[in-house]
Formats: sequence, structure tokens, C-alpha cells
Amino acid sequence: MMESLYAKSGRAALPKSHPLRSTYTGLWQEFCSDIGPNFRDADYAELHADVCQAMDDTGSIMTQKQAQQAIAICRRYLLGKWA
Repeated sequence: MMESLYAKSGRAALPKSHPLRSTYTGLWQEFCSDIGPNFRDADYAELHADVCQAMDDTGSIMTQKQAQQAIAICRRYLLGKWA
């Protein structure tokens, strides 16, 4: 997980003299501080459309309802006690 976060963080592209290059210092905290707002601020209609598109391969006529349920579960898990 940490290696994946490091790869996505852009730290490898920092100048060699930068104190965060080649370190994981504060990386988990940075991820945690971003994930909540990223999900909270996601446009629901866009998120719903993306989930429907992903689920559409099943050919189910229930895709719209299933997408709503999937998003609700994701929110419940991500928000925990804050839901």
C-alpha cells in the first residue's frame, strides 16, 4: 500500500535535494487527509454514471438501483461514524 501511495504521490519526481524525495514521511497522513474530501466532493451524478458504466457489462436492468446501493455502501465504509 505504501509503495503504491508513494508512486502516486509524485515524490519520485521531486528534486533530489527535496526532503520528501525517497521517503514515506507523512505519506499516510497526506492520503488520509485527501481521501475524505475527494469522495465527499465527488459529483454524485458523475460518480453514479461511472458506477453504472462499470456495472453495465452485466446487462442487468437493475444497474441504476445497484449503482445507488454500491455508492451508499462505499460512503458508509469511508465515512464510518461520520455517516
